[in-house]
Amino acid sequence: MAKYAAIAHGDAEAFMKFAKEAGGMVTDAGGSPLNFSKGLEIEGIDRGIVASCGATLHEKIIDAIDASWTSSCL
Repeated sequence: MAKYAAIAHGDAEAFMKFAKEAGGMVTDAGGSPLNFSKGLEIEGIDRGIVASCGATLHEKIIDAIDASWTSSCL
């Protein structure tokens, strides 16, 4: 926030930040994308959130959660 304040105050003329993507994935535990459009609370999550370092691992984790969830009859 200090960078934006410096621009607003006239102490700086520009600030640039470029996104870095490491290939990670974050979804709910069912594999659906998270929806942050409704504010600070994420609605509709009944199993939790999964964050992983890549698509292949992420899919394996989601599959394992699904298999465990199904076999436990929850």
